Formats: sequence, C-alpha cells, structure tokens
Amino acid sequence: MNVLSQNNIYKLPLIDELGREDVFMLYAPIAGNMMIVSNDECEQIISAIQNGTSDSELKEVVESLTMGEPASQRDSKVNNVDEFLLMYILPNYICNFSCSYCFSAKGRSNKSLKKEHLKAALDYFIDSNRVKSDRLAISYLGGGEPTISWDLVKYGIEYGAKRAAEHGIELMTSIVTNGSRITDEMVETFSRYNVMARVSFEILEHIQTKQRGEYQKVCEGLDRLAACKKSAMVRSMITPDNVALMPKMIEELHSRFPHIKSVLFDPITSNETFCEVEATRQFYDTYYNKFLEARDLAASYGIDLANAPLRNLNMVVERFCTGEFCLTPEGTITVCHQISSPNEKQYYDYIYARVGDDNKLQIDNAKFHKLISEDTIYTNPKCENCFVKWNCGGGCMMQNKQYTPEVLDVICDFTRRFSKTLLLERLNEQDV
Repeated sequence: MNVLSQNNIYKLPLIDELGREDVFMLYAPIAGNMMIVSNDECEQIISAIQNGTSDSELKEVVESLTMGEPASQRDSKVNNVDEFLLMYILPNYICNFSCSYCFSAKGRSNKSLKKEHLKAALDYFIDSNRVKSDRLAISYLGGGEPTISWDLVKYGIEYGAKRAAEHGIELMTSIVTNGSRITDEMVETFSRYNVMARVSFEILEHIQTKQRGEYQKVCEGLDRLAACKKSAMVRSMITPDNVALMPKMIEELHSRFPHIKSVLFDPITSNETFCEVEATRQFYDTYYNKFLEARDLAASYGIDLANAPLRNLNMVVERFCTGEFCLTPEGTITVCHQISSPNEKQYYDYIYARVGDDNKLQIDNAKFHKLISEDTIYTNPKCENCFVKWNCGGGCMMQNKQYTPEVLDVICDFTRRFSKTLLLERLNEQDV
C-alpha cells in the first residue's frame, strides 16, 4: 500500500476520460474531497504527507485530503441492534405476481405476520428510551405483496404513528408494492399518515407484461395516487430485456405518469441471469451508457433518476448496507430482507432475533455482530486498494454470496468506472 492509499487518498488516471496522461484525479473519500493534479503536484503532496511542509498553501491542500472522520465513527454505521433507525416489515409471503427475477420466490407460502408480533416489534423499535434520535423510518416490503395483508399493514401504520407521537418521534413510513391492488382506501390512509408509496413497475407495457404482469392494474394504482396528489416513486428492475430501453422508459414515465418525479433503475440480482462473464460484461457496459443517457434525459424533465452506486457515492461506509432490522412473517428478525423464509437455505443463518412467547423481542447480539462483520471492506481482499471501497462498502452481501468471483469482478469494474465518471462530473460542476 503506497503513501496515498495509506491515507485513504487515491490517484486515478484520466487518460480514458480526458485523453491526457499528464494529469490525475486525487480522490479522498473520507475527507470528502477531490482535485485534478499534475504528476509533479502529486509528488509534492506525497512528500508533504511524509515529511511535512512549511508551504502554507500546500499544507492546506494536504489537510483537505487527509482530514476526515473515520467511517467507524459516522452516524450511518450500526454497531448494535438498538441503534437501528430504519425498520423493515414483511407482512406475508403471499404474492399475486410471479415476477421473472423475484428474489423471494422460493420463500412463498400462505403465512402472514401475526398482529401481536407486529405490535411487539413496533413497541421495541419506536421507543425514545432505545434510541437518541427523534426521527425513525419504517418500510413495509414485499416478501410477498404487502397490500394483500392490508388490514395488518393499516394497523401497523396507525399504531406506529400513535406510538411515535407518544414518544415525541417523527416517523417516516413507506410501502413497497407491486401497485396492482392500490385502492382508494389505501390512498386515503397513505395521505393521512404521509406514507410514501414505492411502486415496483417496469413502465413499458411489453416489459411489464413479460417480467411482472398486470400492466393496466398498476397504471390504475398510480393514477389513483396521482388523483389524490399523493407523491409516489417508481422502482424498475433492469434486466437484459430492458437495459437498452432505459431512456425510453424515462420518456414513457414523463409522458404517461408526469406526477412521478423519483425513479430507481437498479440491475437485478440473479445468478441465473449473470452466470457468464462476457454476457454480464456486455450487460453492465450497456447499463453504464444507457443509465447515464437516461439520467440526463430525466433531469431535463425534472425527474430524479438514481441507482445504488450513485446513492452510495454520497456516503462513507465500511459495509454496503448497515445490516437490517427486518421483521419477517415468522416473527423473526433477519439481517437481510432477501432472506426471510424458512424455505430459503440461509434463513437460520441470517436470523438474529425473534418475538418470544411473552411478545418481547429476544436478541442474539453476538450473532448480529458476527453477521455485520462479514462482507466488509476489511474482509474482502479485492477492496484493499480500490478507490471506491469507502463508497460501495465491499458490495452487496447477497451478490457476494450468489455470484462467481469472475462475475463479481465485472460488477466491481462497472462500479469503479461508473463512480469515476460521476466524480469527474462533480469536479467539473465545481469549476463552473
């Protein structure tokens, strides 16, 4: 490890981006700074780091690259279960869709979360004695489709809001839904309790029909939200079938759903789709080009288009995610919502808490600490000298477990390329 990387500073060549061999980007993620330097300037900075300097201007440059709060001390890191500020709730394993890429398809059953288990988990989570923060968030997710258990979800929304008010906590609530079952009653509840609806939707009719189904019903659900002036966002999963269509998806979104101003385009996680290295590389090359094209188009329409690497570039982390406090239909707590059912092989490995017979949460802290110590920048040898490690945090745990090392290399290459492009854009914006 060289002097720069020892100080979490990374020297990035710009020959591909600028066509120049004589300049470099210095990126200091922990200090939150970056700059373009010549090779001579870079050597001066290295010397000043090693030996100090009396040059006040150079000293200021070095401080701007080396001063920063370690990731281990940042608010985003969760060290103990009682520090979680976000709770995920999976109301059931039931779904009216059969999405081609569904991560939880193997976990399907008719089981739903018990009301008393939901209340017990909410009582634990929404507690001013548990956390110092006066802001918490809860998201109802699909292990199945949450609106199928609407009575339970509505109870959770109402009870959560009541308990938050009693504890002086501002509670932000969201629901992730396939959008096919949204009713006027649901929209009224969303409006009353300020619930953000996040609709999984492929936007283009032929892609929605192929990968998810029920295009018209989802459109009707989005229209109901629009009619009540209820804000919503759309998340589209990007597959080989629609990766080249992302700009067209933005055009359709702007034309058909002008009230939607926030959208996510993330690649699916599928070891069946991404099993061959060259096909995976072609996918991510196309994704890189078309996402940037779609993002520029979205910006022109006032739409915020995001993805995981773009989001993570605004953070400094040691792990891709903090781990999760996710309540399953079993009344258990999993570290990752993608593993939530006893029908899934790794279920018992990922469960670190459960609602006991006394309706109190029983937590295995040792197991939680073991789980969040895995898949970090310290455990992944590929991260050692990677400039984007403090942003990507070693990659998604589920991808790391599903994909071959060769496929993961392709994803790492994409993440570096994409992140470098965004960093250079930000530098150019600073100079304007």
